[in-house]
Order: sequence, then structure tokens, then C-alpha cells
Amino acid sequence: MTRPSRKILYVLYAAPGVYPPIERSARIFKNGGWQVGFLGVRAEGESGKLTSSLHAETNIEYIVHRPGGVSALRSYLRFWTRAVRRVWQDRPDVVYVSDPAPAYMAGLLISWLTPALTVMHEHDTLHDHDKTLLLRLLRAARRRLARRADILVNPQDTRAAWMRALSGGRDVQVVYNCPATVELPPARAFDAKPSGLRLWHHGSLGPGQLPVAVIDALAKLPDDVTFEFAGYETVSTKGHVDRMLERARALGVEHRVTFHGAFPTRQELYAQAAQAHLGVALFARVFREPMVGASNKPFDFLSCSLPLLVNDTEEWRDFFVARDMAVSCNPEDGTDIARAVRALYDDRAALARMATRGRALIETEWHYEARFQPVLDQIETLLTEQQPKQ
Repeated sequence: MTRPSRKILYVLYAAPGVYPPIERSARIFKNGGWQVGFLGVRAEGESGKLTSSLHAETNIEYIVHRPGGVSALRSYLRFWTRAVRRVWQDRPDVVYVSDPAPAYMAGLLISWLTPALTVMHEHDTLHDHDKTLLLRLLRAARRRLARRADILVNPQDTRAAWMRALSGGRDVQVVYNCPATVELPPARAFDAKPSGLRLWHHGSLGPGQLPVAVIDALAKLPDDVTFEFAGYETVSTKGHVDRMLERARALGVEHRVTFHGAFPTRQELYAQAAQAHLGVALFARVFREPMVGASNKPFDFLSCSLPLLVNDTEEWRDFFVARDMAVSCNPEDGTDIARAVRALYDDRAALARMATRGRALIETEWHYEARFQPVLDQIETLLTEQQPKQ
């Protein structure tokens, strides 16, 4: 007798398109014969316009979020209620819960009220900055879910250690935010002597993820070094693109800077990125939390055969520079950024070597199917054993 296809329901307080790793794992389940459903929320700002590539393949339902005070609380209550109802209606084998924080309360309720296997995948750590009653409630739900969920997933080694401590020492699967193999653009032979040097950056745009100092560096480099970037601002980083372009005008390099906006598909984005020579993956030295492994950007750039320009802090040097696929610099110093770029401008053989090594590592180890396999294995084991929660 053929076993009925298994079901998984994703519960996240965002649109799936905001989190590429969520789409990647969902496609892995879909390709494995699972029935995949989503309960999500439409976000504000440009990120809310990101569409999911899974719309035609999965059952995606959205709750409308109303910002501000009582309206926000009502949105949360609507989301929590609907999440529990969806589980009772759909009877999924697995509920895959992901941040932002309001989803954790839904996951906790589901773990109490239903027999579904629960996975808690935290992309961004919920810190104790806000002391409001609601945030205290959500943090408490996060702590409790970390101890009750059947499987814990995190994209970053240091953050995984924090999550392990939060859960009372339970195992945490570390899944880097790498691209899936189906997303990879065709491998290209990197020209060891390209004409000029094109710098590239894409993703969420803000001063912490793309410093204005990149424009300062451009003014110190040869005229055939250009900078192109694409992506979207968030509600909290509105105006950053204008500041970048204004700085370029002030320094007289506006003709060497191009902003592409947000590309509608990842294929179009990668096609544009693959025409560049160096991926700019610079975060502020003092960032909200460790980003190596969690940031999609460096893996995206390597997929497009771009070596990396990264921070000169220990986490970035140990992960990328030590593997000879990146050069490092002080992200807040235009002169030091220019120094690092100039080194590769003058050494095209090193540029080509790093590009080749980075792309090869993406193909062999740093792709989502490989990184996510331990989670699949754990789910399969638990479903087979079907151990009840305590």
C-alpha cells in the first residue's frame, strides 16, 4: 500500500519571500513529495512586496498585520488563533515555526494543543532591548518553545550556542543560509584579466549592511572601478539608498555607481550579479549579532563566481579569508576598503583563483540541500518513532 504523502505547515509572522531559507526548505519538502502549506503575514515597506516563488506550488495564506498598539495585538491574536485552526484542519505531520517573534507563541500553542511535530527555526535572535509587556510575553514564549519544540534550527554557530543555552542544552541543527542548487547560475570561467573591476552588492540595504564608506573608497580607486547594488530598504533604513547616491554625487563618482532597485526574481538578480567581479559583503564592525553563516549575501556572491570583500573581524577572516575566497578590510574606512579592492585590481590571478574556489565550495558543501539534510534526517527519525511530547 502506498503511504499517503506527508504534510508540513509553515507558520511565520512574515511573508515567505522575506526569508529565502524558508522557501528553500519548503521546496525540498515539496520535491520530496510532501504537501506544503504556509500561514504568513504581509510585511510593511519594500520587503512586503517580495513575492514567493512558491505561490503556484503551495497553499499560502496571509494574515493582514495592522500596526500600532491595540491593532497590532489584535493582529497577533488573529494569527495565533488561525495557526491553531489550520493545524486542526490540515492535520500536518510537521509544523515549521519561524520568526519574527509572534510566531513563537503560535508554535507554543500548537505544541500544547496538537500532536504535530514542531520545528523551531530562528533566523534572527530576539534580544532583550524592549521591556514592554508584550515583548516580555513573546520572549517567554520563545524560551518555552525552545524547550518544547522537537527540532531546533539556527543558521549561525554562535547564535546556535545561545539557542542551546536557552533550550537547556538541547541539540541545535546549524543550517547556513546558502543558496539551493536549483538557484545557482551557470558556472562561468572567470576572466583573469577583466576590463575594469565591477563591485556588486545586493540584499536588504542599510548603513549596517552597506556602509557609505564604499563610496568613499570608490573615489580613491581607478576610474574603471565601478559599484552596482540592488535590493530594498526596510522601514528602519529608509533613505539609505539616497544617502549612498548623494555621497557619490558629492565625490564626483555618480557615473560609476548604479542602483538597480529590487529584482523580481532571484534568477534575474543572480544573472546581474554574475556580470560583476567582486562581491561586497561588509557589515558594521559592531553589528546586532554575529552574521557569518546567517547572511545570505556572501553565499549568493560566491554562487555567482564573485570573490568577497568582507570585514576584518575574526569571524569573517576565519570563515572566508582563511579559505582563500575573500579579502578583508575595515568596513568603516574608505581608505582601507580602497586598499583591499586595489590589491585584487592589481592581482587578477588571485581574483580568478578566489572566484573559482568559492564557487566550487558552493557546489560541493555550501548549498542548502546539503546543509538541510540533517534536519530532514531528524524529522524522518522522529516521525518514524512518533515519540509523544512530555
